[in-house]
Amino acid sequence: MNPKSFILALVMLIVVFSIILPCDARIFDRIIAYVNDDVITKRRLDVLVKQRAFELQQVEGYSEREALIEAEKERGDLLDRLIRQMLLLEAALTLKVQVTDVEIEEQINKLKGQYQIPSDEEFEKLLNRDGLTLIAFREQLQRNLMTEKLVMGRILPRLQVRDSDVQKFYEENRDKLPTKADRISLRQIFIAFKPSESNKKQTYDTAKTTLEEIRLDKTQFENIAKRIAAKYKTSAQAGVLIETTPAEILTFPNVYLTALAKLKDGEISELIEGDDGFHVFMVETRSDDKIMFRHVTVPYIFSDEEMQAAQESAEEIVKKLEAGEEFTELAKTYSDDSETKEKGGDIGILTITTLNPEIREIVESLEVGKFSKPFETETGIYIFKVEDRIVPELTGQEKLQIIGILRQQLFEKEWTAYTDSLMENAYIKIKPEAVPTQISKDN
Repeated sequence: MNPKSFILALVMLIVVFSIILPCDARIFDRIIAYVNDDVITKRRLDVLVKQRAFELQQVEGYSEREALIEAEKERGDLLDRLIRQMLLLEAALTLKVQVTDVEIEEQINKLKGQYQIPSDEEFEKLLNRDGLTLIAFREQLQRNLMTEKLVMGRILPRLQVRDSDVQKFYEENRDKLPTKADRISLRQIFIAFKPSESNKKQTYDTAKTTLEEIRLDKTQFENIAKRIAAKYKTSAQAGVLIETTPAEILTFPNVYLTALAKLKDGEISELIEGDDGFHVFMVETRSDDKIMFRHVTVPYIFSDEEMQAAQESAEEIVKKLEAGEEFTELAKTYSDDSETKEKGGDIGILTITTLNPEIREIVESLEVGKFSKPFETETGIYIFKVEDRIVPELTGQEKLQIIGILRQQLFEKEWTAYTDSLMENAYIKIKPEAVPTQISKDN
């Protein structure tokens, strides 16, 4: 048995039980609130705050100081919950909710078994260490069970979760469940912005100067790359060290494969032309299972005329699609993406959460068999088509977990509504000094 674990469990029980501790010492303490015929003293609330701090330390991993600060922030909420618990106990006593000795013994034996406490004597010793007698503990447990029975009798029948509630929760929270994201079969047609010869030459000259600068001092690769990125407002990750594997490299664009297939440790590539500009790579280290490299792109800056030509091409393709021509054949004829062109624009089956956020927003709402409006990027225009959509189903275990979450949400809602009704018919007066920002309430 782990004494620390038992003490934590005991503290969690005392947090609940502290609402019903006798107030014999109240004349030596400061009263901060009145609840019908009972009172709450400052010490009583202080105990709850300290117990909450202890819980934060043991369960949430807070430091002692952090836990005390956080618990103090919750003082108002703890007071509110204490008042509600007091009213629940009062209602249970009024309604004469019955708890038998057998039920009390079952709860004690459950606690002893859970924490492997071998005997009644050992159990009583642990209680005494925390300032409780077995008689007091049994009394507290009885009242706690009375309150629990009252709550369960009033609230439990209302905690009905329908299949439609489970499905709605699933749909609304699927983004938080990566393994439950839709997988889609996607095709694309890419119409590249095509640089003029003068544009190519200007970009090439800048890239050549960049390459020469890197070769003079390759330790400055990242700084040079970041300067280029800032000038052209491209990726902030330019020049950073990238770690990958030979297997992962196969999933990279062709321009990467061209460079990284040949470079050895410390080598810098020649200029490699891509659809977006000229690229420079440098391999820092490579082994059979790992490649560490840096990369920078000197991009084309396309003129309005060059962009307009691509836009007109994309509009013509959309007209052909609307007229019923096959997406696959149009991709083979017009797409500028060399990696997917011959496959009719087939990108493959992708998990939707792995897509660029802007592209995801476009294709997520597309029905199967439908194509998107032209989508413009820095290098060209895309048209997408969803060929198929695979929606993962919930397992039985996942459904039970969601039902548990929804029942807990319903419980909190119903518990609050029920205790609100008790508060509306109770006399409650909270003194201003109870909580620094607390406003007195007098019903």
